[in-house]
Amino acid sequence: MPFRPALLSVFLLVFALPSFVFGDEEKRFVAMLEDGRIVEDDVLRNWYSGNAMPQLAGQSLIHGNNPMRWMIDRSLGPAEMPNAYIELFSGDRIPGHTNAYSPASVEYQVDVPEYFTVTPSFSFRRSPDSRYRSDVRVKRDFVRKIVWQQQPSLIDRHVPATVFLKNGREISFRAIRFSEAGVHLLSGRERMTIGFHEVAEIHLENESVWEKHLDELAILFPDGKTEPADQQRLVQWETSDGLVATTCVQRIDADSRGDNNNSDRWVHGIQPAWSLDPIWVECRSTWIRRSWPMHEMPLFRLPFQENRSKAMFSRNGFSARVNRGILAGTAKSGERTSGWNFGVMAPSELSFTLPPIATGFQTFVGIDQAAHDRGCIRGLVKVSWESSPKFQSESIVGSEKLIDAGNIHWGETPKNGQLILEADMAHESRPDGADPFDIRDMTNWIEPRIELDKEKLHQAIYDRTPRTMLAWQGWTLESKREDLKFQTIRRRVEYAHEVLSWRETVIAKNEPLRLSMKKKIDPDSRYLEVNVSKFDGGDEVELGVLVNGIPVLEQPLKNTNTHDHVNSPPPMLVDLDPFMDSEVTIELTQSVGPDNMPIDWRGITFSAKPSFLRPVLDAPSLADVEAMKNLDGESVDATWRNEIRLVSRPAVEIADGPWVQIASFDQPIEIRERPLPGQFRQMRFAFQKRGKGYVQIRLLHANDAERPAIYSVATSKAEKGVVELQPKKVEEDLWEIAHADIFSNFGEINIDGIAIQSTGEASSVWDQMVISSSASHYDRLVSISPINNRWDDWQKRSDDLLPRLMKATVEIKRPKKSPQSAILFDINQGLFATLGDDDWKRGETIEIIRDDGKTFQGKCLGMDPESKFAIAQIEKVEQSGEWAHFDLNSRDKFDPQFAYMVIQANEKPDSLSWDICRPLTFTKTYEILSAPEPFACQVGAIVIDRDHKIAGFVVALTPSGAPVLAIGHPLTERLTTLMGN
Repeated sequence: MPFRPALLSVFLLVFALPSFVFGDEEKRFVAMLEDGRIVEDDVLRNWYSGNAMPQLAGQSLIHGNNPMRWMIDRSLGPAEMPNAYIELFSGDRIPGHTNAYSPASVEYQVDVPEYFTVTPSFSFRRSPDSRYRSDVRVKRDFVRKIVWQQQPSLIDRHVPATVFLKNGREISFRAIRFSEAGVHLLSGRERMTIGFHEVAEIHLENESVWEKHLDELAILFPDGKTEPADQQRLVQWETSDGLVATTCVQRIDADSRGDNNNSDRWVHGIQPAWSLDPIWVECRSTWIRRSWPMHEMPLFRLPFQENRSKAMFSRNGFSARVNRGILAGTAKSGERTSGWNFGVMAPSELSFTLPPIATGFQTFVGIDQAAHDRGCIRGLVKVSWESSPKFQSESIVGSEKLIDAGNIHWGETPKNGQLILEADMAHESRPDGADPFDIRDMTNWIEPRIELDKEKLHQAIYDRTPRTMLAWQGWTLESKREDLKFQTIRRRVEYAHEVLSWRETVIAKNEPLRLSMKKKIDPDSRYLEVNVSKFDGGDEVELGVLVNGIPVLEQPLKNTNTHDHVNSPPPMLVDLDPFMDSEVTIELTQSVGPDNMPIDWRGITFSAKPSFLRPVLDAPSLADVEAMKNLDGESVDATWRNEIRLVSRPAVEIADGPWVQIASFDQPIEIRERPLPGQFRQMRFAFQKRGKGYVQIRLLHANDAERPAIYSVATSKAEKGVVELQPKKVEEDLWEIAHADIFSNFGEINIDGIAIQSTGEASSVWDQMVISSSASHYDRLVSISPINNRWDDWQKRSDDLLPRLMKATVEIKRPKKSPQSAILFDINQGLFATLGDDDWKRGETIEIIRDDGKTFQGKCLGMDPESKFAIAQIEKVEQSGEWAHFDLNSRDKFDPQFAYMVIQANEKPDSLSWDICRPLTFTKTYEILSAPEPFACQVGAIVIDRDHKIAGFVVALTPSGAPVLAIGHPLTERLTTLMGN
């Protein structure tokens, strides 16, 4: 084999060359523009802040009509393949050690997908002293392979569904499941568990790269477009540290560490679609930046198969390289340095499965500079569904010539249609003097790229965009697609747990955004948290929640506080307890808003407890109270209070005596100065002192014996070391509310439980004890105010109201209808308010039955078609003292801090069924009240407010029997119309 020594000599010579050769070029930065023009300069300008765009030699690089295709820093060279890294389906790569896997979950109130945590092997933070996270979270569904210990034979190769162990063993798997520190495999019929520390590389299953590409574009270009249109480009960073990361122009930020005129002091923040975190890249370490329009696809982003069966002397080794020459280093053919390429040793046949909307292809082909004036090849471009090549070059000898394949186009791409790049060693027809066979046939396919159908691409991205909203996973989008506008925005925050990042957001344009889900409510999903945010504008956009069609939340969105996460608006909160143990349909709505107010849907979470509020005494059961012990574990004198006139019942009464532990926590409640989501600082509670003396609260923690954390209320004579809270003087039997800043009083502690003590020969009643992260967050929990309601007055109030209610409340009988409750609101005209239905007929004759059984004739008047609130009129009202009336309340919205009296007819004559009920959920015009325990509430029940006026009617019942109260405002607003005047 006479050519083997010659071939070996060539390879030794080539490996002795520098890995990056640029000839006599002098300028530090060189860029190729889209029109093929080269610009170069020693200075890169104007890319030191987020609102600036880079320029080289006066040429704008990433916007305008002629942006760059690539730019290289000649002072740097390409990195060797890192020893450890994660590789994405797009060909991106982040060098570093993969530490752990996390399943899809909620982190800091935000929905996150499953991801891998990677500690990069390069500096990636905005500043060296940054206090923020030291790792990058990489989305699992974009990952192609994970490398802990590089296997040289696997560089630029992907072996689907295979684990390569450090001991050399290869395991093919049918299924893989990740845990925090390893993998569980199903290999054949065998199940096995392998720790990350045993693995060299994991190559994941083959997935549709085209589908991943569309996912990436839908994240980077929501709706399939950007404004301005000249920024519809992707930009890829490749550094001398081995990072390869692709983003869009909108997801690039810039900062300077000193001299704005010195590019070595710049850092650029980028966030690829596959990363949950921004990555800050030093300009001085960036070797190349590649850029291409959205409707193109560089060929290196597609997987390939190589066939070298015709190879002779180069058969062993020399697999194709991506964005490198075949012998490593930068590929260069002719005078053309490549921005990207495939380096192969002819003979080579590369096969790529084309995207279904591919319409054309462009490339250059030549011999690599490492072969100098030797080597001989011929390049061919084929498509699998045609017999003749789309392009065939002449014989190319030496590296000085570069051949343009031209603009190759075809019609519709068939399913699984393939593009084939063939580098033929051209042995039979090679010119005299050229190396024979496959000696030094080092070939470069320079800047190969696929053209995509623009309209079909835009439509595919447009249709896919809603699926990229992580918080919407599991929800059904009910809105028309054309009524929504999606866009990428920067989340401008500087929090301890979160920094500036880019998010996909949505605007409801013509109709409200609507999401729906069917779900069974259980104790683990009692609370619904909806975390949405915005940064600009007033309160125009509202979030709404409906359960089984019942409005339970309707709140305007407040702006996010950029620098203070503690006092930023917390998630919206809905108590789903009225729907416990039932399957319900939940609907979320976002109202129509202005174009400049995109909304970031961060998380939709069901949980047993809110993340920013911790109710401690939240409707305790009789069993809860009976199980209470003192600090020594002995039984105590605690009473369950559930009387009808106790507005916020049930509550707990603690007798004078030892400490009573009312709560214990499986996970300690962390008290911090600036609490993160899931941590706390403030406390609020309501209490009633029934006699002399005062009350105390003890926060139990690990160092309780040495450093007790005790509050006293209603005294100024507490023991030394006890913190006295306001009010220090209270009247007996009156309810009070007290607030405490736990951190200010006791510092950083972890609370394991809470105990209460009544001191001074008097018991105390407790309710509404809540721990929160901020005092401003209490309003997210619907809870009535004991002071506003003057709870003790309801005892007297109900006694005063009942005789009048008996004289004002009647039953109405309509033909072929069940009797329904009505209440007199105008004694002079004999007008009754009631709840109508679809069969309500103006002018229909009815019977009106008073509580004493006496019957009167009357007729139906009008009904409000939306609320179904109706008016009936008696023919004659006797002015004999047997009648009483209640005025209509003219309020147009509810206040959730107040309780109501719910009444309806009773089967017993001369009596009413009634109860005092508190709001559990509320909107402006609807509230769900606590279920009346003495009677089964019916639709049509009448509700009286604190002002002794008619608040509205019960229009529905929840599965637990809780009444849904609709405000009576339509009756006052349309009274004249409803009366027929």
